[in-house]
Amino acid sequence: MPMNPPTADRPPAAHRVIAVSGPAHVGKDTQLRMLARRTPRIEISARAEEHAPRWPALCGTERTGWWLEGASHQRLADVLAAAYLARTRQPRAGDLICVRQGLPMLEATLAAVIAVRERRGPARAAHEARTALAPYLTALRAAEEAEYGIVLLHDEDPARGAARCLARSPAPDGLLAAYQGRLHEQLGRLVDEGRFDTAVVVGDRPAIDVQHELRQSLHRRYPAVPECALSRVRVVALGGDCDQARDAAGEYLRTRRGYARLDAAHLAGTAAHDPAGTDADAVTTRAERIADGLDRYCAAHPFLDRVSIEPVRDRATVEELGKIFGDRLHALRPDAVPGPATAPDAFAGVRAPDSAPGEAGQNTAAAWPRLRLQRRLDRLAFDAAWTFRPLKPVSIHSLGLPPCLGRYLRDLREQLTGRWASADLLAVTGSAARGTYRHGWSDLDVLVLAPQDGLPRLRRVRTELEPVLEGVRMTMTVLTEDEFRAGALPPRLLHVLTLSGAGALAPLWCAPGLALPVPDAVTYADVSVRDGVQAAVTLRKQLLLGEPDLRVLYKATALLAKIMLRTESGAEYPADDQAITAFHHRQPDGLADAPGDVRHDRAGIERMATAVLRAWLATLAPTPTPTPTPPAGPVRGPGPTATPTRNATRTPAPDRGPTATPKPAQTAPPTPGPAQTAPPSNGPAPEAEAPVRRPEGTGHGGT
Repeated sequence: MPMNPPTADRPPAAHRVIAVSGPAHVGKDTQLRMLARRTPRIEISARAEEHAPRWPALCGTERTGWWLEGASHQRLADVLAAAYLARTRQPRAGDLICVRQGLPMLEATLAAVIAVRERRGPARAAHEARTALAPYLTALRAAEEAEYGIVLLHDEDPARGAARCLARSPAPDGLLAAYQGRLHEQLGRLVDEGRFDTAVVVGDRPAIDVQHELRQSLHRRYPAVPECALSRVRVVALGGDCDQARDAAGEYLRTRRGYARLDAAHLAGTAAHDPAGTDADAVTTRAERIADGLDRYCAAHPFLDRVSIEPVRDRATVEELGKIFGDRLHALRPDAVPGPATAPDAFAGVRAPDSAPGEAGQNTAAAWPRLRLQRRLDRLAFDAAWTFRPLKPVSIHSLGLPPCLGRYLRDLREQLTGRWASADLLAVTGSAARGTYRHGWSDLDVLVLAPQDGLPRLRRVRTELEPVLEGVRMTMTVLTEDEFRAGALPPRLLHVLTLSGAGALAPLWCAPGLALPVPDAVTYADVSVRDGVQAAVTLRKQLLLGEPDLRVLYKATALLAKIMLRTESGAEYPADDQAITAFHHRQPDGLADAPGDVRHDRAGIERMATAVLRAWLATLAPTPTPTPTPPAGPVRGPGPTATPTRNATRTPAPDRGPTATPKPAQTAPPTPGPAQTAPPSNGPAPEAEAPVRRPEGTGHGGT
């Protein structure tokens, strides 16, 4: 969409005024400032009262008292109408004018005052307000037709909206509460009558979400207003006084978690050494300028969904950024631990808003500051990227397991979740959860979520109940909640969590309110590839043995087939035999129409394993390049030859006949490498480009 549309595409003169209305404390000024920064072609008009000479002086006078007690309805209508109409007659320098409080707000304000002073109902108060404004009706209608009206509401329900407004008011009283209640009723009436073009409910949403909805509605009508690029971007603000620790945190997020690493001072347009200041307006301005710089950068790089900004040291700026981004902002302060100068490194833990480990945990983690920092960053990244699914326990009988396993699971549940519960989750995974358990072949896979100090009790319970299994192999995986949140999970369990909604996880008991993470698609795909690499290695280990373990060989073959099918078509085959059959149908081995059940057939499973491994390795082979054909020409006798260089172009020697001037060799311009930058283009650089922060000596790493 062009930023400077031709005249024919611009909005008509009758709709060049954008009026943003709303009650107090709804965020009108914040939204207008953010809109004006991002759209320089918009001119923000002064408040209506600044255009009216009859507006009473407010020094030493309570504005609310004058409106609600001191003046007559007609005098108030005259003053308000004169102020609004004087504003509409002001000369306009820009293509678009943005004003606070559109013309419908005039009627709503006057009707709310009448309703409070005269104890009128909403309909009667609206009628008397229109009567008081009747002398200005023609001018007011013409001015309202020139506006594109947007109203910001605290809530769709007038009563809840008034309550939110009063909760944000610094000193609410009874008179103000009555006025805000009547004003929200009048705004609801005007919305129902269609007096506003767009209504945006603010609620508890962060400012950037409201700005996104506001600009989305304006962009369709005014192409000069760009859409907001921050509606889905997650932001990490790195602070602290230790440059080394902060630099390590930013680089880890960039290289391991895909975050773009940006300079907060450059985004705000200030020098890195400038103090943030303690003035509230200065802090708010700095936070809004950082958000504006981020919006421009992400608009120029639309593929980004996560960024880190540094340094953001003062708490006031972090709080203002939190109002703008809400829960999509995370603030971290990786600081140095005071100690001897010979310490191996200067990393301390991360002071995050939600981190409150016990004293023993802090003392243990202090010996491993780098690992602790990385795990906290992992948890931060995964908390933002992963979703959490609440669990619904299932009955043991619904799993359809043999009687001995049903009895074992009931006893295990009673032991772990009884009076002295030692686990937060007891679940069945694998074939037993999917309903494909085969007695004599399948294992019983149990997942337990429990703290580390509960391990001795788990070992004792497992030993006591082992005879109940009657020889069935049981694998118990024990993990802590912190491991789940930090993504420190084996690939098989990540796969189980991803498919937990499809029945891959059968919880038998869980603590109230417990929710397990569901990995995002990027993490899941990365783990699947690494799992496939390990399965290919396992296949070759088994094929090299004189007597391979058919069970291990079969499961590794099925696992690699599942990964290849999942990557290629997105299809999931929970059962091993289903995956092998689907792979055979996609790429037959030529020896049989169908593989059948080859669990106990050594020749069949070895043939299938070889076919799957061959297909996996074929995807890793480079694309063959055609061999260059030597140029045609007479063959010359032996003579001195020169060794061609990498960039040299070989030309055939001319024969004894008529000679022709050879064409000069053409070499492609060098491609910018890690230590080389591309030359600047002739056009101007985009305004959204922000330099990526890199540690010294790391070269030009990408984002």
